[in-house]
Amino acid sequence: MTLSNKSLLETRFRPTLHGLICGFAMQPDQSIQTLGGDELRSALDRPGTVVWLHFNVRVGQSRDWIARCDHLSEAARRFLLEHDDRKRIEQTGETLLGVISDVRHDFDLDDFDPEHIASLRFYMDASCVISTRLQPCSTADQLRTEIKQGHYFDSTAKLLVHLFDSQVTRLGETIERVRVMLDDIEDEVLAGRVRGQHAQLGSIRRLAVRLNHHFGPEHRMLQRLCRRLPNWFGEVDTAALQDVAEEFRELVDDLTETQERAKLLQEELAARLAEQTNSNLYILSVFTAVLLPPSLIAGIFGMNVMGVPGVQDGGDMAFWWVMLGMGAISGLILLLLAYWRRLF
Repeated sequence: MTLSNKSLLETRFRPTLHGLICGFAMQPDQSIQTLGGDELRSALDRPGTVVWLHFNVRVGQSRDWIARCDHLSEAARRFLLEHDDRKRIEQTGETLLGVISDVRHDFDLDDFDPEHIASLRFYMDASCVISTRLQPCSTADQLRTEIKQGHYFDSTAKLLVHLFDSQVTRLGETIERVRVMLDDIEDEVLAGRVRGQHAQLGSIRRLAVRLNHHFGPEHRMLQRLCRRLPNWFGEVDTAALQDVAEEFRELVDDLTETQERAKLLQEELAARLAEQTNSNLYILSVFTAVLLPPSLIAGIFGMNVMGVPGVQDGGDMAFWWVMLGMGAISGLILLLLAYWRRLF
């Protein structure tokens, strides 16, 4: 049996830990080892190795493994398994515990659902990162793909900075798509095409508010974290994290601007719809005034005129006097409308 075939068989028949999405051990020689269920504890104890374990805690077997992991403190085990989604990053000695927001793979601007925003929990120390999630997280999956393709991290600090940087990139792309949608709506509204945009603007405002609600606290958390980082965070990694925190702040400002812009467009749209409605009502009033005399004539010819003043006592001239009066009134109305220059 060749070495390659033996390695293939070992990989194929490696014991499976259900709920382990991925496990990587980045060695000091810059090699990356994919971890199976029976290799996790030994990898955590290996000096000089950076380990990342990512779990789906909907699966009972992964919850049991975390609950029994002696690398974690009791507080860390409870933190990774609880369901409190309040966004925060806590420092306990030389470890970090955090809950951050992430978007799911089925995130859609056109059909946004609050459930498209997921939460990612993590424990981090100088040598390992253990993360958990209930719903698929696109940023964590992107990081997993990059490591599979050979992206090497020589410290957990660099891995954390890269995770936040990926979040910034994904959020920036989303905001840019929202801006393009607002530009298109604004062009349509200013051009007078004001049909159907109200629902779109409402959806964009809800999306911006929800994103601000989830990602707004994150830049403040990062700013606080940068002021009291663990000792294993180097100067280069600290500077990189500060840059990411600043980019987060700019994106949150962009989200706030997007909310205000959508609100102003809604107000402009409402004003133009009101103006259009008033114009239509004015034209309807003009036609009503012009067509009222013929309608009255048709009513006179179509009703029983017995007892109407002038019909019996006024002779044949009474009818013509009425017609002349209605014609005069119609002409007067048209003259007044022409004088006021409001006819059309």
